[in-house]
Amino acid sequence: MGKVLLIDYENVQGIDLSEIAGIDCQVNVFTGSTQSKIPIDLVTSAQTLGNRLKWIRIDGSGPNALDFHIAYYLGVNIAKSSRDEYFILSKDKGFDPLIKHVAKEKVICKRITSISEMMPTRKRKNVDVDFERVLLNLKKIEKTRLPRNETALRQHVKSISGKSGTEEKVRQIINRLISLKAIVIDNGRITYRIDNITSR
Repeated sequence: MGKVLLIDYENVQGIDLSEIAGIDCQVNVFTGSTQSKIPIDLVTSAQTLGNRLKWIRIDGSGPNALDFHIAYYLGVNIAKSSRDEYFILSKDKGFDPLIKHVAKEKVICKRITSISEMMPTRKRKNVDVDFERVLLNLKKIEKTRLPRNETALRQHVKSISGKSGTEEKVRQIINRLISLKAIVIDNGRITYRIDNITSR
């Protein structure tokens, strides 16, 4: 039983695909017709997957155009193998009725908002604990003393994580901060929006 990940890149950014490099997983990244720039970090992490990853740029535009493409490819993949596990990475709850219907056909299908949700339970819990520790620490620091560039933030996250602060985990934590919009990184400079962010 393998895994198939369908990514709604119009809806979710700050993705680190190297998190699932060691998992038996096929990945489809769906981009909008007007999305012409892909961050170098995403391209680099995508290379770790080799031919297990496929970029799909949708034709045309309009409300839910990308969503319909994802639904089509989900159906095509399920028709090939109903025994695989299927994941849709998106914050769009509009996929939920489709996923509920697929589940009735005894196919494992879930909508997730973070790639870490695909990791084995023990590994995911370890990342969650460190993420919560980092988030609480950042909230306690005076705004003028927060790390102001990406290099400083990586060093800070690594120091908070202690012995478990591997480069992979630091990358996962920072990407989660980005996906939750707790931070915005622009040309290496960081803007913080952590006041109303929770780890759940």
